[in-house]
Amino acid sequence: MGKTILFCNHYPPGLKDAWEKQGFQVVEVIVRTDTMKLEEIISCFRAYRQKQNLTFVFSWDFTPDISEACHELGICYISWIVDCPHTALWAKSARYPENRIFVFDYKLYEMLDQRGLKHIWYLPLSADVDSFEKCIQMADMKEKEKYSSEVSFVGNLYNDPAHSLYDSITYLPPYLKGYFDSLIMIQRKMWGMNLFEEAINNQAWDMLRNYVNWDLGDKYEDAYELSMINMLYQKVAQLERKEVCNYLTEHFDFALYTGGNTDFNPALRNRGKVDYLSQMPLVFHYSKININITLRSITSGIPLRVMDILACEGFLLTNYQSEIAEYFEDGRELVIYENFEDMYEKIAYYLQHEDERKQIAHAGYEKVKEQFNYTRGIDKIVQALDMETM
Repeated sequence: MGKTILFCNHYPPGLKDAWEKQGFQVVEVIVRTDTMKLEEIISCFRAYRQKQNLTFVFSWDFTPDISEACHELGICYISWIVDCPHTALWAKSARYPENRIFVFDYKLYEMLDQRGLKHIWYLPLSADVDSFEKCIQMADMKEKEKYSSEVSFVGNLYNDPAHSLYDSITYLPPYLKGYFDSLIMIQRKMWGMNLFEEAINNQAWDMLRNYVNWDLGDKYEDAYELSMINMLYQKVAQLERKEVCNYLTEHFDFALYTGGNTDFNPALRNRGKVDYLSQMPLVFHYSKININITLRSITSGIPLRVMDILACEGFLLTNYQSEIAEYFEDGRELVIYENFEDMYEKIAYYLQHEDERKQIAHAGYEKVKEQFNYTRGIDKIVQALDMETM
């Protein structure tokens, strides 16, 4: 009987192809942890194990209830983390021996290692190059025109209620509110350095705990500081992205693709959310310049957005991240901006230098196609698992 891997929830098609190249049969299942009880998940996995030679369970990001079910049944659970920070990794179940956790952000990997988590590896993300190419090749002239623009940004504005928790805390004393407001303003001006982890001392945390209760429950280890820092980073992102959208709307042919609220600027051309496989590749390929603004909580890693833009042979203008600078050559495979003023200047420059822009986009595409495709990523996962069993 062959090897079977159970895919939980959604994933790119290229990921399935990569596992099949490793000799696995891929079986798909939807695990709704918001509505399914743990006993139902265990029963579901047990049924698949009885019918198949179930070798692994796999999911994007780490899901505590999936880990609990795999622990109960003694099944190896592989998760590839695409979010940072990923609060689920502070669940007590993250320490189970059945887990095999692959983390794309090296500083997050170091943090988990220092906490004593076992069976964790550092692994940059990959892109679904083949699926994106098919989408781009099938596009007709109407679609090309629809998704063309000088500058585009695809992403969250972090101004919906779920991501505006900082704004909902209206009861802090003025001195404490002023303290955190000041840190947010300073962080906005600092690039390549994460201020909150270093600047907020124990006294400030103790004072904040007196006013803001954040309890994830007994299934989690203490993640209060992590959760609050993430809240602050989301506020930074909200302010940053609003500023950038306003400027780009005023000075360029700018297309925004978001489900966020854009009432703050009626002139914004918000085209709404785009489908990951059928629309997003067209945006990245036919935009002259694609902007990446990494959420500050991704402290060092390469966001999936970066890989996706390059995989679509889109020109990428991105903020500095230590791992972006490590794996890609600035000015040859992508372009890095130092701050927003630098971003605006480089947009104006590259709009006037088409040949240079296209050469950079093609070089970035070739790098991702060769080194960051799913076949190569899954090869590294399988090698890590093989080495562990030697």
